Amino acid sequence: MKYSITTKITIIFAIAFSLMCLLFLTFANIQRDNAVDKLRSKQVSAISYLLTLYERANPPKDLEHYFKNFGLEYVGNKNLANAVVDNGEHIFARHTPLGLVQSILYKNDLYLLIKNPSFQLLLESNDVRHVNDPLWMGFFVISALLISLYVSVLKSLLPLKKLSKDIRRFAAGNMDTVICPLPNAKAQDEISQVALEFDNAVCKIRELIRSRQLFLRAIMHELKTPIGKGRIVSEMVSNDTQKSRLINVFERLEMLINEFSKVEQLLSKSYALNYQECHFSLILEQVEDMLMLDKFHEKVTCEIKEDMLLRVDFQLFSLAIKNLIDNALKYANDKKAIVICESNRITVKNLGNPLAHPIEHYMQAFVRGDKNTSAGMGLGLYIIEQICQMQKFELNYAYEDGYHCFKISPSTTKK
Repeated sequence: MKYSITTKITIIFAIAFSLMCLLFLTFANIQRDNAVDKLRSKQVSAISYLLTLYERANPPKDLEHYFKNFGLEYVGNKNLANAVVDNGEHIFARHTPLGLVQSILYKNDLYLLIKNPSFQLLLESNDVRHVNDPLWMGFFVISALLISLYVSVLKSLLPLKKLSKDIRRFAAGNMDTVICPLPNAKAQDEISQVALEFDNAVCKIRELIRSRQLFLRAIMHELKTPIGKGRIVSEMVSNDTQKSRLINVFERLEMLINEFSKVEQLLSKSYALNYQECHFSLILEQVEDMLMLDKFHEKVTCEIKEDMLLRVDFQLFSLAIKNLIDNALKYANDKKAIVICESNRITVKNLGNPLAHPIEHYMQAFVRGDKNTSAGMGLGLYIIEQICQMQKFELNYAYEDGYHCFKISPSTTKK
């Protein structure tokens, strides 16, 4: 079971506080027991010496003053005296010439009771009552320090929550996030230093992303001008065959620029999905237009066993299928591809030799292989996998009977 840092710190401080309370309680009980033993010895000494004085026929003139010398005073409160006699715990009792002498423990205080047919005395001592006062004072001071330390540690961890939220917002694509958890930007604690360093990194990443986006968009914008002029000039060509080829070339270039724009948005996590329901046959028609292949059906065999109804971003999913078929044609030994649509799966396969590395190697960005081994998929597979993940689809690979088979199916973890 995983616990947060705050929970772990709370548990540690709770254990420390509990152990401290147990330690102080143990010391308080030991100290009180020692004080009770000393007071009991004082009571025994006071009675023994008093009996000796009476035996010598030299009794003290003032009993109150005599007992004060032993730290004992008369109990003047009658209600307290009655409560001690009725509810107190008898520690010891002794019959003497003075009468019955009893030591009584009541509410952690030790009392001395002298019963005589002519009088009754109840004596008390405050030594036991206040014996633990310094100990409890130390307990409250240490408790206050421990609690203040606990609160201070928790306050120092509070900026972590804001830092975590800022990082999540930045990861979600909010490039304007400012990660600085404390009002004092010059704070020297470790959390502030981490936050400031991360903020510096975010600023650098933000500038790099914006400069890259500006650079790519500027290139695509500048390319559209000569493409548009070329498209206009191609209309002036008198030869119909050459005119058609030029128009196809410029349309292909314009389509590639639009694809580059989608890929740039996809890689920068700024693409907003536009879901709609459509059959795979409609997507396949869009892919055929995007590939712009001569004799498409001779190079691509389409087997629609069941026209699957998909809820996807039409343009983006078409781009994924187009790239998958384009890769299959490019790296196939016979320069042909097979597309199979079933009730719950789309398969694109091509004839080729086994891969030299695991498929995960080729799904990385900018990884290319040798065409002769059909291993190099470049950026294509990376983009396809990203599109599938965004739309909750799984991209699986298998090498079956000499064919490279890429299978797209709805994710089993789709919510």
